[in-house]
Amino acid sequence: MLRSRTIALFSPLLLLNPLPYAYAQQTNETASETVSETMIVTSDRLTDVAPQSYRAQRSSLASKQPVSFLEEARTVETITAQVMADHNIDSLTEAMAMVAGVTEGNTMGGTEDGFIKRGFGSNSDGSILIDGIRQPRGTFSMATVDHVEVLKGPASLFQGQQDPGGVINLVTKRPEYQWRREISAENTSLGGGNASIDVTGPLADSGLAFRFIVHHEDEDSFRTFGNDRRTIVAPSLRWEGNDSRAQISYEYRDYDLDLDRGTVIIDGEPAKVPNDRRFDEPWSRTFGHDEAVTAWWEQDINDDWSTRLTYGWNRRQYSGGQPRVLRVNDASGALTRRADANHGIDRRVQYTAWDTTGTTTLAGMRHDLTIGVDHERQRNSLAEAYRGTAVTDQNIYDISYGGLNLDRDSLNTSRSNRMDETNTTGLYLNDRWHLNERWILGLGGRYTHYDQFAGRGKDFVTETDISDDIFLPSISLLHRLSPETSIYASYSEAFVPNGADSDTGKALDPEHSKGSEIGVKHLWNDQFSLAVALFDIRKENVAVSDNSVTRTVGEAGSQGVELTVSGQLTDQLSLLGAYAYNDTEVLKDTESTQGNALTNAARHTASLYLAHDLTTAPELGNWRLGGGVRYVGEREGNADNSFQLDAYTVADAFVSWDTPWLGNNLHLQLNAKNLFDTTYYPSSGGSTRVVVGDPLEVSLQASVRF
Repeated sequence: MLRSRTIALFSPLLLLNPLPYAYAQQTNETASETVSETMIVTSDRLTDVAPQSYRAQRSSLASKQPVSFLEEARTVETITAQVMADHNIDSLTEAMAMVAGVTEGNTMGGTEDGFIKRGFGSNSDGSILIDGIRQPRGTFSMATVDHVEVLKGPASLFQGQQDPGGVINLVTKRPEYQWRREISAENTSLGGGNASIDVTGPLADSGLAFRFIVHHEDEDSFRTFGNDRRTIVAPSLRWEGNDSRAQISYEYRDYDLDLDRGTVIIDGEPAKVPNDRRFDEPWSRTFGHDEAVTAWWEQDINDDWSTRLTYGWNRRQYSGGQPRVLRVNDASGALTRRADANHGIDRRVQYTAWDTTGTTTLAGMRHDLTIGVDHERQRNSLAEAYRGTAVTDQNIYDISYGGLNLDRDSLNTSRSNRMDETNTTGLYLNDRWHLNERWILGLGGRYTHYDQFAGRGKDFVTETDISDDIFLPSISLLHRLSPETSIYASYSEAFVPNGADSDTGKALDPEHSKGSEIGVKHLWNDQFSLAVALFDIRKENVAVSDNSVTRTVGEAGSQGVELTVSGQLTDQLSLLGAYAYNDTEVLKDTESTQGNALTNAARHTASLYLAHDLTTAPELGNWRLGGGVRYVGEREGNADNSFQLDAYTVADAFVSWDTPWLGNNLHLQLNAKNLFDTTYYPSSGGSTRVVVGDPLEVSLQASVRF
């Protein structure tokens, strides 16, 4: 069914004809665009974003070289620092709500970020990067983040093992060579708030600059009980010389997070109980700490070539427990639960890459080359797994707490002492071949060797021990129709060596995916852009999970269209808009799910956000107000498609004031999220774990710079 619709879906772009224009005009336009971008930030930034802008002008995420918006033959979307500030985005979940075709996935009760991108994804897909380096699964605060990039489609060329939906890259705040100090605090209507200190500046005349960020949050849940506490300490140091640059950063995150599995499904609908009602116990929590070290050194070889060495080390150590809801009686509401816990979880990622990038001319044609090698080691281990006895001890319509506690004698030795390690080594080459002033051919490929070893049990039993080699090609063709418009087509592949199911221990076959994309990009001016992309993805051995049981389906497909507009409509009016249509389908399966849609993948999503600077007298300060609305359509709640999550629409608003009281350095901001207090369910991990969306939340933020 999907295959027959693909030709019809892609056909509109085949009707486009090149528009005549003067090559001289294009050359001048490209040159002026490059100059304006270079003036904004230094060349090593992953994304160039004009101050206070809602759009990025170029990105390095897809090519490891800075590529302008009109010359990138992939979809890259950016949530800029201004968007994050206006809408008080303090979590990755809130940032992804503004990206076309991205919906929330299974979040492990709010303790692990997980997203569905173009129909595919999970909390364990390895798609979340910080400064280009993969992170262990977890939740990510925006306290140290400058902006967020999303590369759509298969991204294994440079990012290695990846889900085909794309990757999410958090670009951190870097040390600066001008002094800046900021103290901020926030209080919310749900209870609690957060506070931050951010200091950056030069270290005398040493060529060094530093940054030091401290952030603490202590926020209550709207549910019957629950509280999230997190402390972040993040120092970094940067050095810049004439021909070389280097940076090292460290981030420590200590946390104690509420583990809330949400509500349950009764007769195909969320249970008709108050939204704040929980079916677990106050001890349902995850606590631990994360550490991350990132270092890179970059050396200019000459005016056209440079080399870069990157190293990253990340570690997450935590424990957690929950009264796990196993089932509920639709007729009576009787609740069957089990006290479970995992203690001594240790997740590590170690990454090293050496890249050489540059430009050369062969036979009168320009080649932008990236040549590199990387090695990554992922190691996940669990010391102790506790699995209690299932008891039917509560009723969802009349629940009392305190009746179910963890039994220390419930240690499950066969599920304890679990270890899963994957080592990958990759060689990659990418060539952006400028055939002439109007055509760019992209040719790339990655060769990867990987070893995977996994097992568990007090008497350790090996469950996975495999090695394999894989070659992943990438090709694209881009045509500049005019100085303001380009069209492109691209094809790429990705792979993920699946681990074993954490509950059953069953080994899962590796996933392999292929994706194609064609699109149009248009730049009305330097500050406002339009992008339309049509995509088609096929993936084999798709891992699906319902109520903690994981298996693979033979093949699944996803196709659709995405539209984004972003930037400045006027000097005072900013806009960010997105729409996505995504049709997913299980194409092959050994069980009775063939023809079903994929879990948590909405067919329609849309959002529109505006911000306006008000013109006032200087003595009244600077006022900015705005808001927006996002829509998420119906989604299937499980692999069997036995229930759906309803569509929902949520509105937000804000007003900010830069006051003249402290020399224009005091900033006050009021945000209202879920303005109309809409009841909604953003995602599902199965019929006994449906996430309940946050109600109306009003927050007041104050910050001062000096």
